[in-house]
Formats: sequence, C-alpha cells, structure tokens
Amino acid sequence: MMHLSTENILLKLRCTGLENALRNEQKKRQRGKPLQLQLQAPEDGNAIFYSLKKVQQAQDLQAEKEEAARIAKAAKEEDKIHQQQEKEEKIRLIKEQKRIRAYNKSLRMQEAEEKRRQKEEEKATKQASLQLQNNVKQANKGKKKCTESTTEKKKNNTYRKSEEEVEEAPVTVNSRGRQIRLPQRF
Repeated sequence: MMHLSTENILLKLRCTGLENALRNEQKKRQRGKPLQLQLQAPEDGNAIFYSLKKVQQAQDLQAEKEEAARIAKAAKEEDKIHQQQEKEEKIRLIKEQKRIRAYNKSLRMQEAEEKRRQKEEEKATKQASLQLQNNVKQANKGKKKCTESTTEKKKNNTYRKSEEEVEEAPVTVNSRGRQIRLPQRF
C-alpha cells in the first residue's frame, strides 16, 4: 500500500512539472512581433532612442497592415463562398433544365403515342366502314344476279325468237379488216 501511495505522489509531481514546462513553453511562443520602425540605422553606431510618438506610429502602421491583411483574407473567403454559391446555383439550374427537358420529352412521347393511337383507330374505323360497304355491295350484287339471271332467261327466250325470225346481220369490219365487236352491255 505504501508503495502505491509513493508512486501516486511521484506521478502527481511529474504531472505538475510537465504542466509548468508546457506553460513556460507557451509563454515563450507568445512573443510579440518586433516593431517595424522605418528609421534609418545610426551611422556612427550609437544607441538609438525612440520617442513614444514614433513607437505609437509604428504600432499604428503595424495594426493597419494586420487589418488590411485581415480584410483581404475576409474578402478572399467571401469570394470563395460567392463562387461556391454560384457553382451550386449553376448545378441547380442544370438539374432543373434536365428535369424540364425530360418532362417535355415525356409529354412529346405521350402526344406522339396519342396521335399514333388515333391514326390507328381512324384507320380501323375506315377499314371497318369500307368492309361494311363491300359487304353491302356484295349482298346487292347477289340480289342483282338472282334478278338478272331470271331477266336474262326471259331475254334469251326473246332473243332466240328474234334470231330465228331475223337473219344474222353481216359482221362489221374496220378498214384494216378486223371485226368490230360492240360491248355486250349495250
């Protein structure tokens, strides 16, 4: 137990010694900057005496330089922040434009799809109406054929009678000797 307490005391003393050494080192590092007095060095090597006014002027000049450096640094930081904001704004605008382009493209595709669908529907309705008309025509043709066949039979009977009664007419020929055949519709 005694051994532990002495070890503890030694460690505490060592710790306080290290803390004192650290404080002393920090004091040494906090040395002030030398004044940049813009005075000419004495030519004869004698001691130089500075008046309080000259020291104050040198301190003011140094404070102005530090203030100018601080302002320049702040302006630089502000420019950096401003450039970063401009960059972010530019990126945001680019993303917005991409989004708008994508939206417009989807609208155009939807409109094109709608037009294509309408054309297909119009084509289908037109085809259906043509098919219906063709069906009606064919139905009418079928009825006409039935009626025509009965009328042809009657006509054929009358033609046969007339053929028997009338002699065949001579075949008409053109100037080159070809037969002229009239269409059967007449």
